[in-house]
Amino acid sequence: MGARMRNARRTPLVALVSAILSPLLLTPASASVSHVMSCETSSVHRVFAGSGTIQAAIDCAMDGDLILIGPGVYRERLNLRGKTLCLRGSEGANKTLIDGSPLSPEGPRGSTITMRSGEGAQTRLEGLSIAGGDGTGTKRGRTQGGGLYLKGTSPVIEDCLILNNSAWQGGAVYLEDGSPHFINCWFYLNDSRGGGSTIDCVRSSPMITACGFHEDGIQWKDAALVNIGPGCGIVGACCVGDACIMAGETACHAAGGAWKEHQSCNQADCPMACTGDVNGDHRVNMTDMLLLLAHWGMCG
Repeated sequence: MGARMRNARRTPLVALVSAILSPLLLTPASASVSHVMSCETSSVHRVFAGSGTIQAAIDCAMDGDLILIGPGVYRERLNLRGKTLCLRGSEGANKTLIDGSPLSPEGPRGSTITMRSGEGAQTRLEGLSIAGGDGTGTKRGRTQGGGLYLKGTSPVIEDCLILNNSAWQGGAVYLEDGSPHFINCWFYLNDSRGGGSTIDCVRSSPMITACGFHEDGIQWKDAALVNIGPGCGIVGACCVGDACIMAGETACHAAGGAWKEHQSCNQADCPMACTGDVNGDHRVNMTDMLLLLAHWGMCG
């Protein structure tokens, strides 16, 4: 499903990201989204373009620290080494680019960001553009996870642009044995050369909330479909109000939708939203009446 770019010269630039892609993150999904709270920090490490590297800050940081990344282009590949950290672009993804492309045509290649040492839900990436990665090599000589290689990890990745990456499997992201949470991210022009999906899942249960996939699926507000293929679980029709999208059960529920397993949007009958549905189960019945009576009286 990833857009094909084998013959294109990949030149991710902050100006390009800002001009073309940043509007996609400026309008959040209208559905109710419960964001995971940012981790509490004990120490802040500031990184500025042209002065030090993000990886050096990671190596120096302790669990619970915040790495605050200034605007600019960072030509490096990162490994979080199992640490519980927050990596945050101080001015957002449209101005903070981590470019994992090799420094020379003969230079080593790899995933732009790697997490494979048990990083959990308190490890976060926020407000970053992740580009230029070519994936982590396998014993068979193929590559996995151009932008993000996540193995045995469950981080939170929020308000990020994952763009212009390439790999044999999972041009944008390769997931194995983990449950990461992607919130309000946009996946754009990632090339899965083996013909797979933008995100490739192996024994993984990611949560995908209000994210967009370039040239994939039906619009979800200003971002596209949260359909990441059968490897990430069963996909069914999801009724969000009177709109229908194709999504996994977890993503549908996170958006406040009603999920219909084994149905497509052509088959599903999504009812018009009704104001009498107090408990949000898409039915008006005795339960709604009891809830209303329980709260009967003056407000305030």
